[in-house]
Amino acid sequence: MTTMPAPMPAPWPALTATYRLQFHRDFPFSKAEALVPYLARLGISHLYASPITAAVAGSTHGYDVADPTRVNPELGGEEGLLSLCAALERHGMGLIIDIVPNHMAASTQNPFWLDMLEGGPDSPAARIFDVAWETGRLVLPVLGDPLQATIEAGQITLAVNEARGGIDAVVYGEQRFPLRQESIAELVARLPAAVHIAAAAGSTDTSDSSANPLDTPASSSTTLHSSSTRFQGGRIDLSGLDPVTRLAFDTVLAEADITSLLEAQHWRLAWWRTAAHDLNYRRFFNITDLAGVRVEDPEVFELVHRLPLDLVRRGLVHGLRVDHIDGLVDPASYCDRLRNAVGPDVLIVIEKILEPGETLRDWPIDGTTGYERLNDINGLFVSSEGYAAFEEALRQRHLVTGTATTRLASAKEQVLEASLSTEVETLTTLARDGLDAEMKAGDLTETAIRNAVVALLVHCPVYRSYATETFSPEDSAIWQQISDAVAAAEDPLTTAAAQVLLARMAAPRNDSDRQFRVRFQQLGGPAMAKGYEDTELYRTPILLSVNEVGSSLDHPTRSGEEVHAIFTARAVEKRRDLNPLATHDTKRGPDTRARLDALSQRPALWLNFLATQETVLGNLVVTEDGRMMPDAIDQVLILQTLLSAWPISPERMDGYLTKALREAKRHSNWETPDEAYEAAAKAFSAAILSEERGAPVRQALEALVEALAPATRLVSLAQTALQLTLPGTPDIYQGTEFRDFSLVDPDNRRPVDWERRSAALEAGAGDDSDADAEKLVFSHLLLNLRRANRALTEGDYRPLDLPASDWGWFGFERRQGDQAVRVIVPTRLPPETTDALALPAPAEPGWRTLEGETLEPGTAPIPRDARYPLVILHKG
Repeated sequence: MTTMPAPMPAPWPALTATYRLQFHRDFPFSKAEALVPYLARLGISHLYASPITAAVAGSTHGYDVADPTRVNPELGGEEGLLSLCAALERHGMGLIIDIVPNHMAASTQNPFWLDMLEGGPDSPAARIFDVAWETGRLVLPVLGDPLQATIEAGQITLAVNEARGGIDAVVYGEQRFPLRQESIAELVARLPAAVHIAAAAGSTDTSDSSANPLDTPASSSTTLHSSSTRFQGGRIDLSGLDPVTRLAFDTVLAEADITSLLEAQHWRLAWWRTAAHDLNYRRFFNITDLAGVRVEDPEVFELVHRLPLDLVRRGLVHGLRVDHIDGLVDPASYCDRLRNAVGPDVLIVIEKILEPGETLRDWPIDGTTGYERLNDINGLFVSSEGYAAFEEALRQRHLVTGTATTRLASAKEQVLEASLSTEVETLTTLARDGLDAEMKAGDLTETAIRNAVVALLVHCPVYRSYATETFSPEDSAIWQQISDAVAAAEDPLTTAAAQVLLARMAAPRNDSDRQFRVRFQQLGGPAMAKGYEDTELYRTPILLSVNEVGSSLDHPTRSGEEVHAIFTARAVEKRRDLNPLATHDTKRGPDTRARLDALSQRPALWLNFLATQETVLGNLVVTEDGRMMPDAIDQVLILQTLLSAWPISPERMDGYLTKALREAKRHSNWETPDEAYEAAAKAFSAAILSEERGAPVRQALEALVEALAPATRLVSLAQTALQLTLPGTPDIYQGTEFRDFSLVDPDNRRPVDWERRSAALEAGAGDDSDADAEKLVFSHLLLNLRRANRALTEGDYRPLDLPASDWGWFGFERRQGDQAVRVIVPTRLPPETTDALALPAPAEPGWRTLEGETLEPGTAPIPRDARYPLVILHKG
């Protein structure tokens, strides 16, 4: 990385609210810089950026890191970042960046990956990546067909790489894989004598790495080399060949035996379908293009964190968001190392899914990115009676069966046996090592050991445990839950094998046992995420607002008492981690969920809609060979999605359905998509949206949206009020200060109309008929109250005792010294609203409304003509 000029240290801005931006080629730093004045006026204290490191060209998210030591040139590079930081400083704002310690892109755009491919296990770069070299050559499942067929089709050629000075195997004319030096030497030796000397003259010793911006500092005992320092001795350098030599070399390459050359490499090209069964590097979930990084190695930690730590030390970055911490070998040790590196004042939040009742471990961080709190807030507005009615209606039609626990177990088992089977085989091999005596004593079979590995993962109740050589009570409790669940659900042979494996994890006897424990815990997160978030949540459309990242279908609603207990504890702990209503990973936008939450409060509307439209819907379905397309459960998924995101274009729905149907894995999937079924589902949706035959359903949906509009508005504003006032730091996802009816990515990454938002903010209160502007102005008032009143950033939390009401009042007070804020929101909208806004009036003087008007003691806190049907009062 080119050294950035060190700016003069500036006072660090107080953390009051973050605003998440998704950077990519079409939204670089310069566009974010233009937004800084708007964000400052809105009331944001910190811009929260998606990964800024160099990623694969054209990346839309930045998590496919190609070089963690450089600022992404597609975003504007170092110059653009410095300019953005200067703009933030001028407006008194800070910067939080997303860092990715778990993985990098397994891409030929990654110089470290290329170094490893060329140099093999002895390359210094090999220590970066989590590769099991002992199993053989590095498997690269990048081919569209089997290897031999690809060679015979002439799709693999050889070419000089001028930039690297080596020779590549070029696949499909695009992907390039460097040959090892020994192979290059053999090819050079085949040159005619007249040109051999010219090529050999290019041999050079490149051990001097001082000019390379990616080098590890010289103080390191061992260096992690980049592309110019792959070998410590001399190497053949084929850059800058003269035309005669190049022509002769091209002839040698054209005549080379591709098959034998490929056999001699440190890597092995393979058909992409083999990745699920034969892979020897750890990947991110089931994404073969993302290779696991060994950040537990101190030098790898330094390499991966060199850029963000430099930015922190220069006062340019004020907080770090750590992506997928559960993928690391030892998250606790990682957090210790990161905290020691950045000091006590830098915000550290981690992406971590906590199950209901699970608490964050005692790590030296500020907390999580807040998926659990999103679901806590949302659950307040979901009617348990409505949810139960929807579930019962599906059960009567046999569209939902079993319990949430058994369905999740089935989904996890399916993904483990399909897309994660290579990881299961790795675990099974580790588990089997040294088990001869136990297997003989217990009559355990090889199949039982493998089944036990799957069963342990299937029945893990959380994303992972964190056991190392020392066990915490929390880890022991998790493993006991796994043991009990396996015993209750599996056959005796599998249960017996599972007990043996649990005992070996608790008291390892050899290195394989220790590795099994590590790999088991690293795989727990992908198994849960792929089984729950990316399978079960698309299969069970009881109420889609509940089907969210970090949710639990066993626990779809929250009581007021439950939420009070959660946030009382957060206030006591002085938590400042994030409270989101949407992230780049959530399944739906805040208002998409709000409309469905409102629907749960009036279940008869939904059940009546389904009953009255049954005949019309049946006519929109395709029946082929006795198969209904889409089937009944997918019809419910489509209809709830249409309702929640209305109005929505056929193109947006098509994109959503492609993802939803493949993730559900019921009729289609990513590996072998059923195009006929997908087409029928999209046609069903399109007919409702725009065709005459779907007009009755369309009109009924529009009427339903209108009937739910008042409650949707109320839920949206009330959830916004809670997000911006509860203990913690509100995190606003890009554009959601307006109403947001987005679906899962990539739908939630559509371009944002910043000009309209800026104009609405300038206009102020404006016209109440503009619901988008209403939400923005309301957010603006609350965000600025956060800046002015320390009760919202430092205060305690006191639940209010409110009268029972059809409005379902939820309220609290927060105090810090002589400053206080009182918040009361309705969680329900009764059908009849006359005289329903009566609430106890504050007895003490000095309270003001959100708009700044003084409230006299004894005055009703919500007048009949209130702009917002909720209470936000403040004093001090």
